[in-house]
Amino acid sequence: MLTISRLLDIQDEISEVVGKAVSWMCLAMIGVLLYEIVARYLFLSPTSWAHEMTTMLYGTFCILGGAYTHKHRAHVRSEVVYELFSLRGRTILDIITGSIIAVIFAIFFFASCEFAIESWQRGELSSKSTWGPPVYPFKTMLPLGVGLVWLQGLAHLVRDITRLSTMSNKDI
Repeated sequence: MLTISRLLDIQDEISEVVGKAVSWMCLAMIGVLLYEIVARYLFLSPTSWAHEMTTMLYGTFCILGGAYTHKHRAHVRSEVVYELFSLRGRTILDIITGSIIAVIFAIFFFASCEFAIESWQRGELSSKSTWGPPVYPFKTMLPLGVGLVWLQGLAHLVRDITRLSTMSNKDI
């Protein structure tokens, strides 16, 4: 039987694995850009696809790297203000912001699913270049990334609520 603690650990592991796998996209982006530079300046034959491919890779990198960043609590926050609170105050602040973010990301997740489904149904192609690749696989990354961040946020929220409920009065 899966316990809540085990489910939270599984979510952490998913975020970790996806984040580390996606980090390899940097090498793919470098490879595409290097190819473009060599083709353009050495052979005077620029590509029609490199810029758009790099943009898609970078977008996917950013979207799917969000859960990893959130797992490590590495998103930007105002530490100067945050550190003014006690441990209990910071935990309460984390619960409040985590709850708000959970609702926003739930809405964003369902909206992005509709966005991706519509793109698949139309067989949407890019109009940004003469290459014209399909964009529906790229648009599918949006609900995937938002869903992963949402789940990681819920894992943090459960842990924060648990931490608050187990705090003693000395942590005030």
